[in-house]
Amino acid sequence: MTFLFTWIFWIIAFTSTSLSLNGSFRIIGSFVPSIMSIIFTGYYYGVNGIKRLLKKLTIWRINPLFYAFIFLFTATSIYIPSFICNTVGMNYIIHINNHISSFQLTSPLTILICFFAVMIFGGPVGEELGWRGFVLPKLEKKVNPFISSIILGVIWTCWHIPMFYFHVPGYDISFISYLLETIWLTILFTWLYNNTKGSLLIIILYHSVDNFVMAVCFNDFMEHFNTYSVIFWIMRLIVLLCIVFDMFRKPLKQLKYENT
Repeated sequence: MTFLFTWIFWIIAFTSTSLSLNGSFRIIGSFVPSIMSIIFTGYYYGVNGIKRLLKKLTIWRINPLFYAFIFLFTATSIYIPSFICNTVGMNYIIHINNHISSFQLTSPLTILICFFAVMIFGGPVGEELGWRGFVLPKLEKKVNPFISSIILGVIWTCWHIPMFYFHVPGYDISFISYLLETIWLTILFTWLYNNTKGSLLIIILYHSVDNFVMAVCFNDFMEHFNTYSVIFWIMRLIVLLCIVFDMFRKPLKQLKYENT
């Protein structure tokens, strides 16, 4: 149902010649995972199930180190490779983009407004009640967190197929590259979710920070094979190995997946 309704809205959006219709239907389509999560939670578990699902949006009392991680990791993973390259004489300087789409980032206020726009309309709020709030807990009841992440990463990637079919800006990389990157990100999200008491607030916050930082800091040389990209992916591979090691080192915390 999530794929069906999302793709209907997106096909209308990407085939329309109206900019307003394109924007509104694309946003509506991005909300389908969370909407379907609420609908099916209500169908199977009633109003109390919906309340338990939404309560995950209020879990904020977690280890402060996770807040440091979600606010700093993406930026440091971008700048450390640049610093290493420049130290050895290679010119890979990260230039900050002063806009996201047509939104100008001219002051702290506009930056904050744009960040919340990314959070609400750019995917995090519209998706995460579905992917991490509904699907992930069900998968983790059947298989371990690592396998659950790979399955969910494939689902999440395939959900974006219309973006590739209609050559939407930002999806001009190869589908395989996007698949691998999404699986990597899904493993990270699963690790965060399982170590923050099942907090959807933390997942949405990190999803928003990652999207925002990548939009502001992304430079053309980052998508090509070069010294910078090698260092960038070696760093991310190291982080991935540490996360996977932590997943297998200890049993899955007994989170109360009360909505499932």
